[in-house]
Amino acid sequence: MTNASAPAIRVGQSHVSPDVERTHVLIALVEDRPGSIDRVVGTLRRRRALLQSLTVVQSETEGLVRVTALVKDSEVDAAHLLEQLRKIVDVRQVQDVTDQPTVVRELAVIKVSLAQASSKDVVEVGQQFGANALESTADTVTLEAVGSQERIEKLLQALQPYGIQEVARSGGVAIA
Repeated sequence: MTNASAPAIRVGQSHVSPDVERTHVLIALVEDRPGSIDRVVGTLRRRRALLQSLTVVQSETEGLVRVTALVKDSEVDAAHLLEQLRKIVDVRQVQDVTDQPTVVRELAVIKVSLAQASSKDVVEVGQQFGANALESTADTVTLEAVGSQERIEKLLQALQPYGIQEVARSGGVAIA
Protein backbone atom coordinates (compact mmCIF):
# COMPACT_ATOMS: atom_id res chain seq x y z
CA MET A 1 0.00 0.00 0.00
CA THR A 2 1.40 3.38 -0.96
CA ASN A 3 0.73 6.62 0.77
CA ALA A 4 0.56 9.19 -2.02
CA SER A 5 0.27 12.75 -0.89
CA ALA A 6 -0.69 15.75 -2.98
CA PRO A 7 2.09 18.22 -3.73
CA ALA A 8 2.25 21.13 -1.31
CA ILE A 9 0.72 24.36 -2.57
CA ARG A 10 2.92 27.38 -1.93
CA VAL A 11 1.53 30.86 -1.42
CA GLY A 12 1.97 32.94 -4.56
CA GLN A 13 2.73 29.93 -6.71
CA SER A 14 1.10 29.89 -10.12
CA HIS A 15 -0.83 26.90 -11.33
CA VAL A 16 -0.66 27.85 -14.99
CA SER A 17 0.21 24.94 -17.25
CA PRO A 18 3.23 25.50 -19.51
CA ASP A 19 1.10 25.46 -22.67
CA VAL A 20 -0.95 28.52 -21.57
CA GLU A 21 1.75 30.47 -19.75
CA ARG A 22 2.36 34.05 -20.77
CA THR A 23 5.04 36.63 -20.26
CA HIS A 24 4.23 39.51 -17.92
CA VAL A 25 5.89 42.89 -18.39
CA LEU A 26 6.74 44.44 -15.02
CA ILE A 27 8.06 47.99 -14.77
CA ALA A 28 9.46 49.29 -11.48
CA LEU A 29 10.92 52.64 -10.47
CA VAL A 30 13.59 52.00 -7.85
CA GLU A 31 15.77 54.39 -5.87
CA ASP A 32 19.30 54.53 -7.22
CA ARG A 33 21.13 53.49 -4.06
CA PRO A 34 23.64 50.75 -3.30
CA GLY A 35 21.85 47.43 -2.87
CA SER A 36 18.44 48.53 -4.16
CA ILE A 37 18.62 46.52 -7.37
CA ASP A 38 20.00 43.55 -5.40
CA ARG A 39 16.85 43.58 -3.25
CA VAL A 40 14.60 43.61 -6.32
CA VAL A 41 16.51 40.78 -8.01
CA GLY A 42 16.62 38.85 -4.70
CA THR A 43 12.84 39.07 -4.40
CA LEU A 44 12.40 37.84 -7.96
CA ARG A 45 14.76 34.91 -7.26
CA ARG A 46 13.19 33.96 -3.93
CA ARG A 47 9.73 33.95 -5.49
CA ARG A 48 11.02 31.67 -8.28
CA ALA A 49 10.17 34.16 -11.02
CA LEU A 50 11.17 32.76 -14.40
CA LEU A 51 12.90 35.82 -15.85
CA GLN A 52 13.06 36.18 -19.62
CA SER A 53 14.93 39.47 -19.39
CA LEU A 54 15.88 42.09 -16.83
CA THR A 55 16.90 45.59 -17.90
CA VAL A 56 18.04 48.36 -15.57
CA VAL A 57 18.51 51.93 -16.88
CA GLN A 58 18.39 55.47 -15.54
CA SER A 59 14.82 56.79 -15.52
CA GLU A 60 13.55 60.19 -16.53
CA THR A 61 13.48 61.12 -12.82
CA GLU A 62 16.79 61.90 -11.15
CA GLY A 63 17.69 59.42 -8.42
CA LEU A 64 15.48 56.63 -9.79
CA VAL A 65 16.30 53.71 -12.06
CA ARG A 66 13.79 51.94 -14.28
CA VAL A 67 13.70 48.17 -14.00
CA THR A 68 11.91 46.26 -16.77
CA ALA A 69 11.40 42.57 -16.05
CA LEU A 70 9.82 40.11 -18.47
CA VAL A 71 8.56 37.23 -16.31
CA LYS A 72 6.82 34.01 -17.33
CA ASP A 73 3.88 33.13 -15.09
CA SER A 74 4.41 29.36 -14.99
CA GLU A 75 6.11 29.36 -11.57
CA VAL A 76 4.86 32.46 -9.78
CA ASP A 77 1.59 34.39 -9.68
CA ALA A 78 2.31 37.83 -11.17
CA ALA A 79 -0.07 39.64 -8.78
CA HIS A 80 1.68 38.08 -5.78
CA LEU A 81 5.07 39.03 -7.22
CA LEU A 82 3.92 42.66 -7.58
CA GLU A 83 2.84 42.74 -3.93
CA GLN A 84 6.21 41.37 -2.84
CA LEU A 85 8.06 43.98 -4.91
CA ARG A 86 5.91 46.78 -3.45
CA LYS A 87 7.11 45.81 0.04
CA ILE A 88 10.71 46.71 -0.81
CA VAL A 89 11.58 50.09 0.72
CA ASP A 90 13.55 51.30 -2.34
CA VAL A 91 10.74 50.52 -4.81
CA ARG A 92 8.77 53.69 -5.48
CA GLN A 93 6.37 52.25 -8.07
CA VAL A 94 5.81 48.90 -9.73
CA GLN A 95 3.18 47.86 -12.23
CA ASP A 96 2.27 44.98 -14.51
CA VAL A 97 1.65 46.56 -17.92
CA THR A 98 0.95 43.26 -19.70
CA ASP A 99 -2.71 44.05 -20.38
CA GLN A 100 -2.10 47.71 -21.27
CA PRO A 101 -1.12 49.01 -24.69
CA THR A 102 2.65 48.56 -24.37
CA VAL A 103 5.64 48.88 -26.67
CA VAL A 104 8.35 46.30 -25.88
CA ARG A 105 11.60 46.45 -27.85
CA GLU A 106 14.93 44.69 -27.79
CA LEU A 107 18.29 45.49 -29.35
CA ALA A 108 20.39 42.74 -30.94
CA VAL A 109 23.89 42.98 -32.38
CA ILE A 110 24.65 39.97 -34.56
CA LYS A 111 27.98 38.94 -36.09
CA VAL A 112 27.50 36.73 -39.16
CA SER A 113 30.17 34.74 -41.00
CA LEU A 114 30.85 35.41 -44.66
CA ALA A 115 32.25 31.91 -45.31
CA GLN A 116 29.14 30.82 -47.24
CA ALA A 117 27.78 34.10 -48.62
CA SER A 118 28.68 37.61 -49.64
CA SER A 119 28.19 40.56 -47.33
CA LYS A 120 25.54 41.86 -49.71
CA ASP A 121 23.44 38.69 -49.24
CA VAL A 122 23.67 38.84 -45.46
CA VAL A 123 22.84 42.57 -45.36
CA GLU A 124 19.81 42.00 -47.63
CA VAL A 125 18.46 39.32 -45.29
CA GLY A 126 18.99 41.65 -42.36
CA GLN A 127 17.23 44.53 -44.09
CA GLN A 128 14.13 42.36 -44.56
CA PHE A 129 13.83 42.51 -40.75
CA GLY A 130 14.83 46.16 -40.40
CA ALA A 131 18.45 45.44 -39.42
CA ASN A 132 21.30 47.80 -40.30
CA ALA A 133 24.87 46.86 -41.11
CA LEU A 134 27.25 48.24 -38.48
CA GLU A 135 30.54 46.84 -39.66
CA SER A 136 31.85 44.65 -42.44
CA THR A 137 35.19 42.87 -42.59
CA ALA A 138 36.55 40.27 -44.99
CA ASP A 139 35.23 37.48 -42.74
CA THR A 140 32.11 38.88 -41.02
CA VAL A 141 29.23 41.34 -41.15
CA THR A 142 27.87 42.83 -37.94
CA LEU A 143 24.17 43.75 -37.96
CA GLU A 144 22.10 45.80 -35.54
CA ALA A 145 18.39 45.06 -35.16
CA VAL A 146 15.74 46.66 -32.97
CA GLY A 147 12.31 45.10 -32.59
CA SER A 148 10.09 42.74 -30.68
CA GLN A 149 11.52 39.52 -29.29
CA GLU A 150 9.64 37.58 -31.96
CA ARG A 151 11.09 39.71 -34.76
CA ILE A 152 14.63 39.27 -33.42
CA GLU A 153 14.08 35.49 -33.20
CA LYS A 154 12.87 35.38 -36.84
CA LEU A 155 15.93 37.37 -37.94
CA LEU A 156 18.22 34.94 -36.11
CA GLN A 157 16.49 31.99 -37.80
CA ALA A 158 16.90 33.64 -41.21
CA LEU A 159 20.61 34.27 -40.56
CA GLN A 160 21.30 30.78 -39.15
CA PRO A 161 22.20 29.22 -42.54
CA TYR A 162 24.97 31.80 -43.03
CA GLY A 163 26.63 30.96 -39.72
CA ILE A 164 26.05 33.24 -36.76
CA GLN A 165 29.30 33.75 -34.87
CA GLU A 166 28.06 35.88 -31.99
CA VAL A 167 24.86 37.47 -30.69
CA ALA A 168 24.47 40.16 -28.01
CA ARG A 169 20.92 41.05 -26.95
CA SER A 170 19.79 43.82 -24.63
CA GLY A 171 16.66 42.21 -23.27
CA GLY A 172 13.29 43.89 -23.44
CA VAL A 173 12.61 47.48 -22.53
CA ALA A 174 8.99 48.59 -22.31
CA ILE A 175 6.83 51.65 -22.10
CA ALA A 176 3.09 51.64 -21.56
